[in-house]
Amino acid sequence: KSLGLPSKRAGERLRRAWDMAADPAWGATTRPLAIEGGVLRVGVTSASLRHELVAYHGPRLLRVLQKALPDTPLVALRFEDVAGFPGDA
Repeated sequence: KSLGLPSKRAGERLRRAWDMAADPAWGATTRPLAIEGGVLRVGVTSASLRHELVAYHGPRLLRVLQKALPDTPLVALRFEDVAGFPGDA
């Protein structure tokens, strides 16, 4: 099932799980965007951090998120370049 953050509650659960899994230093530069077909799309505002996440942290983050969200079928993470996040100044 494609969640795509269908509700505010699901989005909040996903954000809390991401905040728990991710390094606190990434807080301002990463954000979960949506889950589509079991793939969590994560926005990243820094190209160098996106590369680091893909190269070094992806598998661990996926395992932690799968445990934190057992009712959400996650099979992969996709890190995407974004210019910024809505509501950020």
